[in-house]
Parts: sequence; structure tokens; C-alpha cells
Amino acid sequence: MTRPILKACACLVDAHGRLLVFDHPADGGMQLPKGTVEPGEHPEDAVRRELLEESGIDYTGALEDLGTMDRHCEAGVEGSKRRHPQLWHLYLMRSSAPLPERFEHVAMGSPEEDGLVFRFRWLAAQDSTDEFALPYRRVIERVRAALKA
Repeated sequence: MTRPILKACACLVDAHGRLLVFDHPADGGMQLPKGTVEPGEHPEDAVRRELLEESGIDYTGALEDLGTMDRHCEAGVEGSKRRHPQLWHLYLMRSSAPLPERFEHVAMGSPEEDGLVFRFRWLAAQDSTDEFALPYRRVIERVRAALKA
């Protein structure tokens, strides 16, 4: 059995309870900041690093563990060359800092994404998730449930 690749997913919400999302130009769809947990790295450190690399936001606040989620990633999806299992570590991050309604950030830190321009915006509770792939819709549902609790 193949060991899953560990991922860390940043679920950053603003003071209005909106979730930070972005358009990934290479993957053709809306996503949340997420990436691979490096060998020897703790998922909590990885989620902060991934948020910084993908959005430019240096989040130092508390992390709320939303658990894990299994995902089977097909070859050719999100830059993967082969089919493989993933285990996503999900963290809710609550920001009180003022952040722009929309912004762009040039990704860094990953050979596959260096130089790509990610376009960020906020997803409100009533907004549709139709433009997200199923794994991201599952994460968004979990975030929305946590915010209601």
C-alpha cells in the first residue's frame, strides 16, 4: 500500500467569516492555499509556510485543527505525475488583520508554482462552491460547519 502524501491546507477566514480562496492558473480552478508537508516538517509549520508562499500572508495567530481528510489524487491533477493517496491536514486560521477584498500574489517556494500569479478573493457563507473541485468543496463544508458551531 502506498503511503499518503501529507498536505497542509490553510483555511483563513476574515472578521466577516469569509474564507480566503484563489484562482490557480495552472490547475484551472478555484482552490485554498495548500501544499506538501516537507520531510521532518510538522503540519502546523507547513500550513503557515504554504499560506505565506501562496498568498504572501504571514499568519502568526492560533491554528484550529479541523482534522484530516483523505483524497485520492489522479495522475495529471494539480501537477501530479502519478495517481497517489493524500492526507490533508486542515487548519482554521482566524484573521483580524485588514486584508484587501481582492489581491494578486506571485507564488514562490515550489518549482511547479514559482512565478505563477494567484488571484485571491473572499468566499462568503452564502456563495456557491460550484467552481471548486470536490476535495475543496469538502474542506469548505467543514470550515462552514466549524464557523457555525
